[in-house]
Amino acid sequence: MMLRHFYPLCVTMCGLLLTACGGVVDIPDETEPLGATELALCSNSAVTGLTISGLSVYEGEMAGGGSWMVSYPANAVRLEFRINNVLQSSSELSGSSGSWYFSRAGLSCGGSYLFNVRAVPMVIDSGGGRTTCWANTSKSITLYTAEPCPNYCGDFVCSPGEDANNCPTDCCPGRCSNGSGCCSDSDCDGITICMLP
Repeated sequence: MMLRHFYPLCVTMCGLLLTACGGVVDIPDETEPLGATELALCSNSAVTGLTISGLSVYEGEMAGGGSWMVSYPANAVRLEFRINNVLQSSSELSGSSGSWYFSRAGLSCGGSYLFNVRAVPMVIDSGGGRTTCWANTSKSITLYTAEPCPNYCGDFVCSPGEDANNCPTDCCPGRCSNGSGCCSDSDCDGITICMLP
């Protein structure tokens, strides 16, 4: 009979005890919003230097390099490489500074190309987590480069190394030669040899 009266008393006492101690403790969620975490990691991170030391196109391949530098707490950089505003590749390099290199084959001659490299600061934590600080100070450099098509006899341009003898097609107005100079249009047989009198 005594047990029946003890249970309500225990419930009441527990409720009073919790109230006296400040109520139910709310345990905070361990997960932090992504934006707040990134903001804390990226605070004051910036790309402080970005250079191109050389860029050229040769036989259809564009190649170039340069250097980069970031400020603390950034300890890495994300580099993005674009040709004519189209993303070609990206690299993530660790450290506070270093060199970068880019190459891309398969470009056609005779055109000009707009090359762009963009650097964005990154933070790599002790556990290997990688955060790219998109909202922080980044740098970008743009450069035009072109590859002329190689000269050849028959491209209708009298180029260095070509003359009336070795390339009358390009170097003679009548497109033909007598072996030592150009013929007049009236003396040309329509191929490459002057008509004999």
